[in-house]
Amino acid sequence: MKKNISTQNNHKIRIIYILKSLAQKAGLDRVIADKINYLVGLGYNISLVTYEQGQHPLSYHIHPSVKHYDLDTRFFALAKHPLFIRLYYFLKMKKDFRMKFRQIVRDTQPDIIITTTYSLKIAKELLKEKKNAKILIESHINYDSVLRQNDYNGMLKYFFKLYDKSNIKTLQKFDMLIALTYCDAEQWKKSGINTKIIPNPVTDYPEIIEPNKSDFNRILAVGRLNHQKGFDKLIEAFSLISDEHPSWHIDIFGHGELQEELQILINNKGLNNKITINPPKEDIYNEYLSSSFYVLSSSFEGLPLVLIEAMSCALPCVSFDCPYGPSEIIANGIDGLLVKNGDIKDLARKMDWMITHPKERNEMALTARKNAERYKIDNIMRKWKSLFDTIIPQSFSPTTNFVYNYESE
Repeated sequence: MKKNISTQNNHKIRIIYILKSLAQKAGLDRVIADKINYLVGLGYNISLVTYEQGQHPLSYHIHPSVKHYDLDTRFFALAKHPLFIRLYYFLKMKKDFRMKFRQIVRDTQPDIIITTTYSLKIAKELLKEKKNAKILIESHINYDSVLRQNDYNGMLKYFFKLYDKSNIKTLQKFDMLIALTYCDAEQWKKSGINTKIIPNPVTDYPEIIEPNKSDFNRILAVGRLNHQKGFDKLIEAFSLISDEHPSWHIDIFGHGELQEELQILINNKGLNNKITINPPKEDIYNEYLSSSFYVLSSSFEGLPLVLIEAMSCALPCVSFDCPYGPSEIIANGIDGLLVKNGDIKDLARKMDWMITHPKERNEMALTARKNAERYKIDNIMRKWKSLFDTIIPQSFSPTTNFVYNYESE
């Protein structure tokens, strides 16, 4: 959808978004691009700063009025060096980052600077250059996933406890952290961080859908093929019920380091003709629209946007009740089913119920589509504008007028 929005205002708020890169066809990149383009339409002056983009093209279209700067400080490239050499170049690169970013701040005079928790390594540098700007940080993964100490044992765990403590102190100095879910926000608040909840918007909300999807006999799952997404559990669960439902099959769309391992599991379970791993698709909405229900088997999430996308296409969902997001998106038994986190047998039972109750499944589908409306971009961006108006009260005059005109791209 393309949105034309005319505005009348006395002050154009200047915002800098600073990210590692906007180079992947991934959920975060798409959400950031959607928000930037929407804010441009509302009359905000947006600059996009990346620091590890290099020569990669932007993965999603950005409005031509947005100025894009790349600082060419590719921290990820330091991993090839031994530890002490890596530390030397890291400090040198941070200094280079700070000097380049300082010049951009001087040139643009931002009212607001926004980054994400994926950029914690440069968070302190942003605070040094904030000047009079409000500085916000978005968390697109949950609190526990941000903590590095959870990944190590022994002395390394102690070292990363100190590292995490330093990061928390840095985040306490930000004007606000934006969390995606209520449960995650509560975790951040316990660490003394000023937190507000604004979920991500759904990119598209199809105008026309199939009224009845009972004939597809197709289960859909989408995501990176890694341990977090738990596709091995999905395969195990379906193996328990597949013989009872010979006409049903699962299509998984994604790529990742576990593809070969997952294919071996499919082969060992004798499910070659019932579960297919497909490459990622840009037109994933066509897959939602031609499926009977969706399954999310993740062990944790930030906010699983795939659930909202599926529901917007009238697709009821079966999901592990993992931290965080599914229980705030799905009304259990009303527009989908929640499963005890990690319980393969319970997942199999809930999938079996969804297969054997087509009438209830179709009722859930219509309710799911209606409930997904709250994540439409207009509704979510209204929350962002309200936040900006609160922290920068002069952002728009009381006579501001917005005229929305929707056109199909």
